[in-house]
Formats: sequence, structure tokens, C-alpha cells
Amino acid sequence: MRENLDKNRIDIRISKYEKYVKKHPKKAYGYYCLGNLYMAAGKYKLAGKYFKKSLAVDGNYIFAVIGLIEAYVFGRKFMKAVNLFSKNRQKIIDKYVYRVKLVRAVSSFYSKAELFKTETKDFLSMLYLKYTMQNIKKLVNSEANNIVLKLILCMNYLNSGEKSFYIIQLFKTCIYWDGLEDTFRWALIKRLEEMGEKLYYDINIARKFSTIPDVNCTDEYVDLIFSSALDKGNGGKIADIYDIAGKYNKNISPRLMWRYVQWSRENSFYDPSVYDCCKKLMNMGWMDNVIANTMINFKEKNAVKLGDETERALRLFGYMK
Repeated sequence: MRENLDKNRIDIRISKYEKYVKKHPKKAYGYYCLGNLYMAAGKYKLAGKYFKKSLAVDGNYIFAVIGLIEAYVFGRKFMKAVNLFSKNRQKIIDKYVYRVKLVRAVSSFYSKAELFKTETKDFLSMLYLKYTMQNIKKLVNSEANNIVLKLILCMNYLNSGEKSFYIIQLFKTCIYWDGLEDTFRWALIKRLEEMGEKLYYDINIARKFSTIPDVNCTDEYVDLIFSSALDKGNGGKIADIYDIAGKYNKNISPRLMWRYVQWSRENSFYDPSVYDCCKKLMNMGWMDNVIANTMINFKEKNAVKLGDETERALRLFGYMK
């Protein structure tokens, strides 16, 4: 609900859910939605207030617990976030959807906030961070399985330049978690590479990216991400990765473009990115039944105008009269 919402849309939805909670004051969902909307607006203290209201109505509403943890993290109340997870640990880790949502919520702080970016920290921020991290590190042994604590420590160590066996193992643990925000996962890959840990081509990590995480990804790594998306068969995700690859001037291999075209035919997925693959493959001299019939299907659906050059090529290869 929180993604790609501009201020006007957020205000409209806030007004909608304010009416909802007045009508249904005993339903935790309405307060939870308001908390989410205030998170999207960057009003973390107010978001926390509504997550607490949601929990006052239903203390077992775990989505609101996760929302409050996120509000604490973005409000830089790390100890409160760590302690709240500890109190609700079993309820969260027992259900996959809760674990993934928590990891995504907390890890997104790394790219959206300035605190863990060395070049932007002022003296007071550095002092606060040092003090907070000292307190969090004291909990490492007693809270060994605390997801929130581990993610916050990872953010800190990513930018501190520290290196130890514990830090390497911490990074290698968190990098495989489902839900980890793409920028954060990429930062872990790069830092581990600097530490001599070669996880760059681990397909089990590559397949967890929702898109291309960095403009400096190699074409080979883009292929890994694109291939894993094809394996999962999520058309929207495949198309998004293809579009971002084009934006970053990355070349997806002809073999994978052909696989995408074939997959699209099998699943009746007629996205513009599929036609773009057909055009590129044709321009490379790669023409077969899969590519030709996909292009013809696009024409029959009035999705594209083939153009004289394309039609000549299809006639040349015997696919059009």
C-alpha cells in the first residue's frame, strides 16, 4: 500500500481511513492503515501512534507490531525496535509472511535514511550512533536470534569499515534473508567481496533481487537476475528487470531474450518488453518460429505496428505472405 504514493494520494487515503476508524473504532485494521500512510509521509512519530492504537484494539495484530518496529527504526529508536521484536519474536518468526515483511521494513532504512551513510553524518549523529551501537552490541549474546538487532548491526558495520570473523558471518547470514531490500543486499555483496568472500555469483542470492540493484552491475550479473526472474515466472517482475536493464544500458544475452519470448508465448504475456526482445533478436539475425509468431501475435492484437522492414524480414523467412 505504501509504494509510489505521492503526497496528494496519501492525504486522500488518510482522510478515507480517518473516516473508517470513526465508523469502526474497534477494528485494528483502520489504525494500522493510518500508521502505514503516515510512514509513507515520513511522519514516523505519528505512524507509531497509530500502530499503538491498532495494538490497543488487538494486541495480537502482528502487522501492527511490525509497523511499530519499523516506525521505531525510522525514528532512530533502535533499542525500542530491538526490544519489541524480542517480545514478539515467536509470533513473527513462526510465519513466513511476517518474517519477510519485517526484514523488508527494517532493511529499507539503509537506503532511505542518512544515519548510516558516513559522508552525511554530522558530529551529533556520529555521537548518537556510537552510543546506540554500544548498547546494541551488549545484546549480541543474549539476543543472538534477534532479526532487528542483526539488521541494525549490519547497517552499522557496512559503513564503519570494521572487519572480523563475527561481522563476516553476520553479513553472510543476513544476505540470504527473503525480503531484504535490494540496495542493502547489494551493499552486503560488495562488502563481502572486499573481505574476500566471493558470493557475487551465488544464484541463491541473485534470485532474491526484485530488480537490478545498481547501475554498476555487470551484464553477466544482470543475466543472473533476469534468468532467476524467468525461473520464477513473474511477468511483471521480468518486464521491470528488462526495462531497468535498458535504462542502465545493460545487455541481456540473446539466449535469455529468446527464453523470455518463449515464456511469454506459453503464458500469453504480451508486454512491450517482449516485442522489444523480438526486434533485437531479429536485428541480430536470429529468426525462428517462436520469434516470428510472437511478432505476428502482437500485430494481430493491434499492440504494435510491425513496420515495413520487419514485415519484409518475416516474408523473407516465410512467416508472412
